[in-house]
Amino acid sequence: MGSLIEILQRVSLFAGLDVDAYHEIGHWTEVLSFPAERYIFHQGDEADAVWIVAEGRVRMLRQASPGKEVILELLGPGEVFGGATLLLSRNPATAQAATPVTVLRIPRAAYLELLERYPRVAVRLLQMLGQRLERAMSIRALILERVENRIAYVVLTLAERAGQPEAEGLRITIPLSREDIARMAGTTLETAIRILSRWTRAGWIRTERGGYIRIRDLDALRELAHSEGEAHGNG
Repeated sequence: MGSLIEILQRVSLFAGLDVDAYHEIGHWTEVLSFPAERYIFHQGDEADAVWIVAEGRVRMLRQASPGKEVILELLGPGEVFGGATLLLSRNPATAQAATPVTVLRIPRAAYLELLERYPRVAVRLLQMLGQRLERAMSIRALILERVENRIAYVVLTLAERAGQPEAEGLRITIPLSREDIARMAGTTLETAIRILSRWTRAGWIRTERGGYIRIRDLDALRELAHSEGEAHGNG
């Protein structure tokens, strides 16, 4: 996992600070571990801290309707989450450990002091806000697409964030269940299974033990993600 200072240096929000600043942030930071599937905080909870993934993966969830949660993102090492990061008073989404995870917790008051003392961090916060707004707009537009396009978009996004090129294709290094993919695409488990099985038969992807996906025809998925037409399933 590396030392606390090494982890903080990999966080894009804190990039470029001097060594003393990292030690100061480290002094404020609490290191916590959660088993897989354990909730870190819930949507609507008070946003009293900034959280950073040190090791493992965190699943961000939002309740779309009563009894139905949609996966917004899967976060990996170095990524920041929690409503306090964006200066919100409440957490806009639920955070859940997708794998056994170690996270860093920085109290809100310490984070606000950090923004005042280091303008560079405040500038990066504005950049982060812009990126998340752009991503939210893309997701909103995606809702209007047919379900197969949405699943292709999800798989390509994961490949972009956590893809490892290998001889037999691009391997997504995040373990994913069919339910994870369905919830990220806003569709049913049955529809996700049907579409992924069709892609496997076509030779576009291969699913591997442990929930890993290997993309064998990246161009086919890209073309599908940007195509139009009637859905094979209505989600």
